[in-house]
Amino acid sequence: MPLIAQSFRQLPISLIVNLAIGLILAAVLWNAVPTPVLLAWSGLLVAVTGARFLSLRAFRNAAPRSESDLAVWTQHFLAGACAAGVVWGLSGILLFHPSSFPHQVVLAFVLGGMVAGAVPLLSPVRHAYWCFAIPIVAPISIRMMMAGDRIHLVMGLMMAIFGLAMLATSAQVHRLFRDSEKLRRELYSAIEVEQALEYLVRLDSLTGIPNRRLFEEELGKEWARAKRDHAPLSLIMADIDHFKEYNDHYGHPAGDLCLVDVAQAMHHALSRPGDVVARIGGEEFAFLLPQTDLSGALSVAEQIREHILALNLPHEASPVAGHVTLSFGVSSSELASVSSPAELIRTSDIALYEAKRCGRDQIVAAPKTASVLVA
Repeated sequence: MPLIAQSFRQLPISLIVNLAIGLILAAVLWNAVPTPVLLAWSGLLVAVTGARFLSLRAFRNAAPRSESDLAVWTQHFLAGACAAGVVWGLSGILLFHPSSFPHQVVLAFVLGGMVAGAVPLLSPVRHAYWCFAIPIVAPISIRMMMAGDRIHLVMGLMMAIFGLAMLATSAQVHRLFRDSEKLRRELYSAIEVEQALEYLVRLDSLTGIPNRRLFEEELGKEWARAKRDHAPLSLIMADIDHFKEYNDHYGHPAGDLCLVDVAQAMHHALSRPGDVVARIGGEEFAFLLPQTDLSGALSVAEQIREHILALNLPHEASPVAGHVTLSFGVSSSELASVSSPAELIRTSDIALYEAKRCGRDQIVAAPKTASVLVA
């Protein structure tokens, strides 16, 4: 979160405290200061506090994100802090009782408290604390030092020294906020990089689709979800027919391009966001289909097959056809023989083997291999 946003988020506390202390101070000085002066100062305090509150609401509604917008709102915040400081600084002149030392002490105590309390609230924004504290400390310090006696001179000097100490403290606090914000940004950047790398290691470097690692993770998650929701989960295993002959005939670079084209066609063939296609071997692919029964999975397999045929990729070395074809094995968690993710993979593999044995370029469902499963 930008430092200016942190400051605006803390502003409600500052506004409430400013107004409450101002009203208490006015009540304490009610009989010691001329009423018109006291009312004028109180009205000015309320007006400035209200204006800062409206600025806060405008900031929340605008929700600025760009650096230029944040810079504009920083200027608004500085103006508000300066206005509040001027109002409190005027109290050191207008509300200073010339002959009542107790009232002078109360006023100095209140102003000192305002200066000290504003350190954590205003320090995040550079110079905001200076805009607030200097107009407060300077008038009361000068007023006391001009009183003409040693006690007031000492009090004025102490007030000035206290103000300087608070300015130094605010500078240190600002550096802490700034360093903290820098570390936060670096941390978020590192997390984003780590997440990106974590995602990339789950993608096949050639085709850009999920690899075996991501497929196995998704299979475990979807299996648990399917059992919990009593929903079907289907798996399609697909293999490019005679891909070794394709590489031998056209060369490995052409084989890589073929894999990329096939993988992209497979990806586009899946219409639901939850479906997953992954390259789990050289020319072997897997399709994970949540909320899909065996009949639905067979339909999806046919869609994939049609997308591959539409590519019309030449394969002169294939004894099946003059273009690239695929064999498919389909299984589902509905089958009695499927009781685990491993069984789902095994039955799909057996169905794929049967599709190859029967001539390739076809789709075979696991029930057709029931005799093999029993064996």
